[in-house]
Amino acid sequence: MTLLTAHGAGNRFVVLVDRDGSRRLSADLARLLCAADGPLADDDGGHDGAIRIAPAAEGGADVLMDHRNADGSTAEMCGNGVRVVARVALEHGLVDADAATVAVSTGAGLRPVRVLRDADGTFAAAAVTMGRAEQDPDTVGFAAEWARRDMSNRWHLDDVPLAFDVVSMGNPHAVITVDDVADAPLESDGRDLQSHPAFAAGVNVGFAQPEGSDSVRLRVLERGVGETAACGTGACAAVAALRARGLVDAEVAVHLPGGVLTVRDLDGTLELEGPAEITSSLALDDPRLAAVAPLAADGWSAAT
Repeated sequence: MTLLTAHGAGNRFVVLVDRDGSRRLSADLARLLCAADGPLADDDGGHDGAIRIAPAAEGGADVLMDHRNADGSTAEMCGNGVRVVARVALEHGLVDADAATVAVSTGAGLRPVRVLRDADGTFAAAAVTMGRAEQDPDTVGFAAEWARRDMSNRWHLDDVPLAFDVVSMGNPHAVITVDDVADAPLESDGRDLQSHPAFAAGVNVGFAQPEGSDSVRLRVLERGVGETAACGTGACAAVAALRARGLVDAEVAVHLPGGVLTVRDLDGTLELEGPAEITSSLALDDPRLAAVAPLAADGWSAAT
């Protein structure tokens, strides 16, 4: 068993390769591996999520992505994580190393990942077909009876002073348009909105600052994590919300604290392009992972 650390535009993950599909990624294990004071923490702190990669059971998929947030909660979808999964699959023998596309089964359905290569054939970046953005409140998991709409069709809640759009990218998002993301109230109004009972399963909250028709600055408060350096589904949700209001074009560079992601609207289907980097690799018997031993009951103790 090999354990990796990786990131997509600064969105940090611990990745476990489950080659025979016999293991289980528990909430306890995810919390331990991602913790800011855990065995894999470094100068940049802990990790945003843990991902188990396994053979795919779904027809048409190459690999399965099983993803938990840093607090152990299940994440339906992660745009940055999907790109990381594709790169790991290519470089660790789970798919043909020369494959042009890696089909990943996620909690939100099948996500094809297009592999972008440099002139010498090495991995450069990846573009994920993210599907359609949905703004129906029921699809998002938003109880509209809690709220009212303004003239711009944005939602308002009486006890949270923010106007927002709701978007599902397979997971729920609230998108707030601001003049300056540097001053966005993530830790006050953002957290109030994130935990509001109108969102049955919680919500990822994005603060988006349009910069012309082809550029957006974005900060995202993720469920189960906090503010992250990048959020792929959040980038897609922000572009979808702004595009519905006529504020951006069909291709947008989304500038996040950890890097730049490109979102394209391809006739209603969104594509997300960005980097995926593997930063370290170690075996599960590495001394740094001694704390994993008590989790033997979860099926991670035996070597593979």
